[in-house]
Amino acid sequence: MSSYKDRIRQHIRRLLPADIPELRKFQCELFGGPDAIQVKEEHHQWLFDHNPYNDRDLPQFWIYRDDNGVIQGQQAGIPYILQTGNDSWRASWGIDLMLSPEYRARGIGAVLNNDYMQTNEVTTAIGITEAARKSHCRAGWFDLGTIPLYARPLSMEGIRAGFSSSHLKGKLVAPFTWPFLRLLESGWLSYLRLRGIRLEPIKRFDERVDAVWESLRRDYPLLARRDLKSLRWRFDAAPEPERYRKYYLYQGYQLSGYAVICFGKRGDRAAAVLTDFLCLPNLQKALFALCITASRIAGANDLHCAVLSPHITAADMKMVGFLPLPQRSYFMAFADSTKGPSRALLANPKNWFVTMANSDMEWMYFLG
Repeated sequence: MSSYKDRIRQHIRRLLPADIPELRKFQCELFGGPDAIQVKEEHHQWLFDHNPYNDRDLPQFWIYRDDNGVIQGQQAGIPYILQTGNDSWRASWGIDLMLSPEYRARGIGAVLNNDYMQTNEVTTAIGITEAARKSHCRAGWFDLGTIPLYARPLSMEGIRAGFSSSHLKGKLVAPFTWPFLRLLESGWLSYLRLRGIRLEPIKRFDERVDAVWESLRRDYPLLARRDLKSLRWRFDAAPEPERYRKYYLYQGYQLSGYAVICFGKRGDRAAAVLTDFLCLPNLQKALFALCITASRIAGANDLHCAVLSPHITAADMKMVGFLPLPQRSYFMAFADSTKGPSRALLANPKNWFVTMANSDMEWMYFLG
């Protein structure tokens, strides 16, 4: 006799092109309408169909159909290569687990998630709810705490947006904050000019970034691969690539890293996100300072950054004017005990390097 989980599994399979029209109807209903990013065809094709790390060219997308053959659930993943030194593992960011309301709390989500996880050596997830975090812990996931989020005001409007309109302290502090931040920025720029550290804009990533990746990847115990293949897909081939401004970081004539800033609207306010970067650990504060200036000149009112790194502390961020925000996203990981990295390596959050380019953090920021 088949078990309950086996009976659920009979209703689950990988997404096929013929399923797309019905999937879009399901997503419109569950993700908030036709403007939801999950519904956008170009975004779906880029994120799932064209991901360079798909297994046998199959996108990481599973659907659940009820007894009548109607789609009532989905689970998606963004595959990537998790790197540590010379070792690497097939990994994936789990996203967009969704079930119709009447199919929740019936064990279907757990089976969907389990089938998806079977294809990975390491599974990672960000933005997990408190209830899901507890169930993941019971299932053997590593609780890696939260991803810190920081904001740097770039204008008086950006400063005011950080305070409630009725917040008396904000009204008193705001007029003095902006001159201080401009003075701090000017001080950093003077210092960086003396050291010959600068950002140079690029249109597309090129072969030079492979040398950057090879020279820096051992400085970070655990991170997603950031070679030319990965960056070209993530940024150059992304929908609306003009949203991204890409830069190489130079110290003198030496190429020492890169940065990617995404520009968009948060509500009715022009905003920017330091989406991704990689550089020598001792140049990180310099890179942040230069990104602040680049974002301000481009017209953003504030620059946000979510980053977990063995080389960055809240004190480092404050030195260039970033302030920690109360909003944080839970971060968890699960590894195949026979193929994945060691528990000691994976379970320590101080080993991880995570930016807003990972998982779906970047576009979720602009959506809310």
